[in-house]
Amino acid sequence: MADRFVAGIMASFLFTFGAAIFFFRDRFMVFPMAMFTFPTVFVLGLPQSVLIDWLLRPLHKKRNVLVVMLEVLLYAAAGVVATVLLLWVVARELRMANFSFYVLGMSAALLYYVCLLIIRRQRKKRTA
Repeated sequence: MADRFVAGIMASFLFTFGAAIFFFRDRFMVFPMAMFTFPTVFVLGLPQSVLIDWLLRPLHKKRNVLVVMLEVLLYAAAGVVATVLLLWVVARELRMANFSFYVLGMSAALLYYVCLLIIRRQRKKRTA
């Protein structure tokens, strides 16, 4: 579980600065982005990550390309779900938002997944 928290912190920082600079093109968007990113990652993202690992537990022994692609798809879907829930909490309605917000949600979830893979690989190298 500690891996998830560290990956969540890493992904939140990377996503916050990346989205503020590359998506909004405004360095002053870092703080507003952080206000939404950190709670979303820890309140919605971590439980979704636990659920994805629980669903794919029987397949983790194989660890082939198909399993990784399935994880990528599930994390991308989790990013969209988190975006929909965030927009509902903020705006109190479930209307279709701009497509770029869903892309931001998917990219944040996939960035978290990459950070989690890196942390797990580093931990495996240390124990081996």
